[in-house]
Amino acid sequence: WLDLTNSESPQFVGRAVVGLATDSKVMEKSGNVLIAAGLAREYGFTDIDGKSPRPLGLEDV
Repeated sequence: WLDLTNSESPQFVGRAVVGLATDSKVMEKSGNVLIAAGLAREYGFTDIDGKSPRPLGLEDV
């Protein structure tokens, strides 16, 4: 059974890319693994349905 309650739309990931592309300090993030849900919290955006997916870590997999 696949639980999709915390899933992200492709548009959500696109919003993360836009956030990075417009961040004047984006180079400070260079060399790091970035999670779209974490970027959403930092940049203040939500998914197209208004939800805020929870950032998952390795312990959640």
